[in-house]
Amino acid sequence: MKVNQQSGYILHRQPYRESSLLVQIFTRNFGRLTLIAKGCRRQKSQVLGLFLSFKPLLLSWTGKGALPILTSIEQISFCPQLDASRVACGYYINELILKLLYRHDPHELLYDKYDKAIFELSDKKNPNVVLRVFEKHLLQEIGFGLILDHDVETGESIAEDNSYQYLPQKGPIATNREQGNIISGSTLIALQNEEFKSDQDRSQARQLTRLLIDIQLKGKELRSRRVMREMKHYKERISD
Repeated sequence: MKVNQQSGYILHRQPYRESSLLVQIFTRNFGRLTLIAKGCRRQKSQVLGLFLSFKPLLLSWTGKGALPILTSIEQISFCPQLDASRVACGYYINELILKLLYRHDPHELLYDKYDKAIFELSDKKNPNVVLRVFEKHLLQEIGFGLILDHDVETGESIAEDNSYQYLPQKGPIATNREQGNIISGSTLIALQNEEFKSDQDRSQARQLTRLLIDIQLKGKELRSRRVMREMKHYKERISD
């Protein structure tokens, strides 16, 4: 099989044999897959600088097996620029895709959301909002979409001033409790509309999406989360 000029991003790369790379990519029409980039680590290679995350690329490959051969790689003219903290957010998104998407399953909608997230991070949009929106769409794509618009017991629309207990296998239920995945109606509405007006909404949305993603990870550790925590602790130390 030959694939030409497929829009895609590099999620991860690692050395392979003496002069090649194993490249994990995410493409719009073919989903996540691994390619062999032969000879690209040679000293005279003119394309090694393209094998970086967060660059929108055009990729071509050939082969039917588990490891098709990359035949060409081109950068699309505009390349988003991410600063250090936003690069960490980008790696978190990449790691979620690597951990939660099956290979060769196309996810056209999620690819478009990924592309949008990378450009929003480069445009200095609040990374907490960018990540929450992407996490929401990722959960939906893998079959665990959030219920955000109604109480799953009564069927009533979410009320902004109410509190809800979010049951991972069911959804939100109105409650007077103060513990146990409690989330405000305003947060559910904010996540549904992808518009966050308060720090509380952003914080509660983070707790909810991370809870549901952790269930899907089944104990798998995300290195990117550890890096983000270390960066946060470092900033707190130098500001004291």
